[in-house]
Amino acid sequence: MIITCPCDKKKFNVDASLIPPEGRLLKCGSCGRKWHYKLENFNKDDMDKKKVVKIKKINPLENIPNEVDKIIKDAENIKSKDNVAIYKNASNYNLLNLFFLFIISLIAFIIVLDTFRFQINNILPGFDFLMINFYESLKDIYLFFKDLIR
Repeated sequence: MIITCPCDKKKFNVDASLIPPEGRLLKCGSCGRKWHYKLENFNKDDMDKKKVVKIKKINPLENIPNEVDKIIKDAENIKSKDNVAIYKNASNYNLLNLFFLFIISLIAFIIVLDTFRFQINNILPGFDFLMINFYESLKDIYLFFKDLIR
C-alpha cells in the first residue's frame, strides 16, 4: 500500500502486514515529520481487489511457418547412425591438444603453489626450499636451451 506523508512531499510503499491494527508511528524521510498511522485510514477494499487476468490458450502447433515445419521434419528424418558417428568423432582427442592441456594445467598449478608459498611453508617447513630449487632448475634448463641455440 502507498502511504503519503501529511506534508504531501513524499509517498512510501509500505507492506500492510507491517502495520498492526492499533496503528504505528511513522516518520517521513523527506521532511522528518512523525505521525501515527492506522489501517482504518487505508481503504481495505483496494487491498482485497485482485486484477483479473485472462489467459488465452493457444495451440503451439498452429501458425508454424513453412520453413520451421520443414526444419522439424528434416530433424525427425535424421538416422540414428549419423548421430552415433558425430559422437564418435567428438571423442577422438588429439595428442597435441592433451599435451598443451597438461602443460597449461601444470603451469597453473605452479602459479597457485607460488602464490601460497609462505602459507604452505608454515604447514610443510621445507616447501620454500623446494620451490627455490625448482626455479633454479627451470633457470638451468633455460640456459641449456639458450646455449644450444648459439
